[in-house]
Amino acid sequence: MGTVTKRKFTTTLDSELIKELKICAVENETSVATLIEEMAKEYLAKATVK
Repeated sequence: MGTVTKRKFTTTLDSELIKELKICAVENETSVATLIEEMAKEYLAKATVK
């Protein structure tokens, strides 16, 4: 697999959701960005299998 280019993406989320994502990221020793990227990939994989 080649090099993946990453770009900054800004959006607005509920403040409690952001708090929960940060806690989850710390508990899993990862970043919020990684969590969101993984969730987006899973969502898109399911969405395109219809």
